[in-house]
Order: sequence, then structure tokens, then C-alpha cells
Amino acid sequence: MSGQLRYEISKALTAAAIVLYIPANFLPVMTITITGKVEPLTVMGGVMELYTTGLAPVAAVVFLASIVVPAVKLFSLSWLLSLHGSGVAQARRMKVHAFLLRIGTWAMIDVFLLSILAAVGQLGILASVQADNGALFFGSMIVCTLYATDIYKPYMIWQSTSPKTT
Repeated sequence: MSGQLRYEISKALTAAAIVLYIPANFLPVMTITITGKVEPLTVMGGVMELYTTGLAPVAAVVFLASIVVPAVKLFSLSWLLSLHGSGVAQARRMKVHAFLLRIGTWAMIDVFLLSILAAVGQLGILASVQADNGALFFGSMIVCTLYATDIYKPYMIWQSTSPKTT
């Protein structure tokens, strides 16, 4: 696959992730039913619910992994791709790319937590947890950022798109 095609695919995946970020954060990711009371929760609603029930450390981890990390990834990928083909900050862009590869899957902790809650949170008529549409958008957004980062290879940072003169 050529470098230009990799760049275009990475750019398209990043754009898709940005579009998916909006419903991922505004649609409910889970619905909790406790003794007949049905409560749909967004990502931020889940963070607030964890915090108010006394699980502040878990709420902090979910906030970081589900709100902060995806936003940082989207901003960083956009910055990285906007400078494609230029000689600007190449060493810094290499560090950002390595950072993106390292933190890539941490945002999936929210999806992992939701799957655990849905699996163990089935207590019949007393309580249940069910995944909702927001989880699909959230997972799709994370997968798009993972692929966008993986497809855009580090060697592409050092390639110039300006015409060469001989």
C-alpha cells in the first residue's frame, strides 16, 4: 500500500472517528434497571453515577479512559495528519505517533467495563444492566482511531510531498 493511500485512509478514519465521537458521548451507552427504576446513562452519566455511589477512583479511570483519552487521540491524530508531508516538528510528530500507539486501546476500558457490568449485573427483577446504542458508536470511534494510528506509519512523517528538483 502506498504512503499516499495510507495517509488518505488514516485521514478518512480520523474524520469518521470525529463524527462518531458526538453520538458516542450524547447517546446512552447503558441502561441500568434497579428495582423497576430504569436509568439510561451516557459515558459522562456513568462517570457521575460511579462517583456518587462512592467509587471515585473507578469514576476517575473511566473519565480518563472514556472522555480524555479519545479527545486527546482525536486532537493528536488531526494534528499529525494536518502536518503530513511537511518538515515541521518531525521529531515531535514521531513522539506523538508513538504515544498514540501506546494509549490506543486504553479507551476500550469503558467498553470492557460495560461488558462486565452487563454480564454480572443480571439479578433478575432486582437489577439489570444493558448495553445501549451509545456503546456501539463509542466502540466504533475507538476502532477508527486504532486503525487510523496503525495505518499511518512513522516513516511517512519523514517523507516530503513537495516535488523534488534535480
